[in-house]
Amino acid sequence: MSFSPVIETRLNVWTLAAVLTALYGLFGIARGWWHASLGKRRRVVRAYRRIAPYVRHDYVTEQFGEPAWQHKATVRQYSAPTGGNECDEPLHDVEVTVRTWPLGLLGYLVTWCNDDDEVLMYSLTTRSRLFRPRVSIGPYRITLGKTPLAALPHPNVEDSGPWFELGARRFSYAEEHYFGNPGGYLRWAVGMSDAGSPLTPPIGLNGDAWAAEDVAAFRRAARANSVLVIGPAIDTEGVLPRGIAPDLDTVRLLELRHPIRVALTTRYYAAKTAVERWKDRKREVREGPLP
Repeated sequence: MSFSPVIETRLNVWTLAAVLTALYGLFGIARGWWHASLGKRRRVVRAYRRIAPYVRHDYVTEQFGEPAWQHKATVRQYSAPTGGNECDEPLHDVEVTVRTWPLGLLGYLVTWCNDDDEVLMYSLTTRSRLFRPRVSIGPYRITLGKTPLAALPHPNVEDSGPWFELGARRFSYAEEHYFGNPGGYLRWAVGMSDAGSPLTPPIGLNGDAWAAEDVAAFRRAARANSVLVIGPAIDTEGVLPRGIAPDLDTVRLLELRHPIRVALTTRYYAAKTAVERWKDRKREVREGPLP
């Protein structure tokens, strides 16, 4: 006599509701992760490629939202000749408004605008492995955070750098590139900022009499993490190398990590400190107080 098990084929409404609720929750988690990482990366790169020198600040705001920081600065601009005659003062000071956008955990965008709120310069900095945008440097295309500086031509013009600073805590490096008509008569400052990632300090370079072989070795090792697009008629004296990216002392105070991650990190280090103190007390009991 064969036995056939009874299979319940009726639909359990509560089980179905639980499954659908779990799937909806997982979908929400996946969607949130996508919008905060890979999806946001695509939106940022697409918005960055839509801006150019002399676009309106309102247009940049439409692409990236409101900036987090804003302050005044002074740059030097070349005066346009009038009547076919050269100006007596080819350079004059212009007050600009510098605005900084934190792009979540991905990086930073900075714009330099004149009194008419036209963008004279703008920079992009990566600070995450998830954010490796492909950007144009004249006829070249590089990947921020991945392409070495040596992939670009060496700046052999005297006023094209390189500029670098190396202090006890801060550092920066920048070099300028100009390609004439193929580059739309724009200039690009490419380099390394301590506000970005990866970090390669210009160790070994001498600011007074640097050796060409030292700079060549640094350009082979360093990956560009920042690029500054410079509009026509702007002099970069006093801007580079720090102006290639936002000021680290300002942006580092902004907590960009997820609150849950901050809480877990805090608890981890608190537990680690407690364990180390417990080990020290146990060692003192066993060996006596330290001399």
